[in-house]
Amino acid sequence: MQFVSPILGIVTVVAAFLISVSPLANYGLQIAALTMVIYVGASFLIRKRILSVDLKVTLDVVIFSLTISLLIFTTGGFASPVFFLSYFLLFGVTLFSSPITATAITITFALLFIVAPKADFWMDLLQIGSLLAIAPLSVLFGRQYLKVLADKKMITGLNQKVQKDKVDVTEWTEGDFRRRLLRIQEYLQKLGEDPTIGLDKKERINSLYRQIYDLFLSGRNLEKKI
Repeated sequence: MQFVSPILGIVTVVAAFLISVSPLANYGLQIAALTMVIYVGASFLIRKRILSVDLKVTLDVVIFSLTISLLIFTTGGFASPVFFLSYFLLFGVTLFSSPITATAITITFALLFIVAPKADFWMDLLQIGSLLAIAPLSVLFGRQYLKVLADKKMITGLNQKVQKDKVDVTEWTEGDFRRRLLRIQEYLQKLGEDPTIGLDKKERINSLYRQIYDLFLSGRNLEKKI
C-alpha cells in the first residue's frame, strides 16, 4: 500500500471548504465534475505509462477527498443531505492510503465544524459526532486490512520458498543423489559376483544393496510429498 501524506488529505478538505465559502460556491458541482474529468484523463495517462504509476494512489486520495468534500460543503455543509458520503471517504482513504491519513481528515472536519456557519447547531453537532464515532471503526478496519495484506505477502513468500525447495529436492533426487546411489549399487553388485568373497560377506553386501535401494525409494517418496 502506498502512503499518502496526511497533509495532502487535510489540504484537499480545507480547499473544498474555502471554495464553499467563496464566490466559487455556486460552481461547486461544476468544479467537482471538472476534477472527475481530470481524474479520468490522468488515469488514462497512467495506464498508458505516460505518467508514473506511483501517482495512482495519490490521485485517488486527492480526487476522492476533494470531490466528496465539495459535494458536502456546497450542499449545506454539516447539514448536507449527502454528509453520509464522509463515512465512505474515511473508509476509502483508509484502504487507498493509510489509517493515519483518514484520521487527519476526520480531525480536519472536526476543526472546520468550529468555524463553519451552522444552520442547525444540534443537527450539525450530531453529524460531526457521528463522523467522530465512525472514525475509530475505519481505523480499525484499515489496520485489519493492512494485516491481511501483510499476511498475504508473507504467504506468497512462503509459497515461493516452497516451490524453490521443491525444485531443489527434485534436482537433487533425480541428479546427484540418484547417480551416487547407482554407482554404489554397481560397485556392490560387482563385489557380490566376486568368487573370492565369502558367502557371509556376500549376504552382507546384498543386505547393504537392498538398504541402498530402499534409501533411493524413500528419496522418491520425499520428492512426491514435497
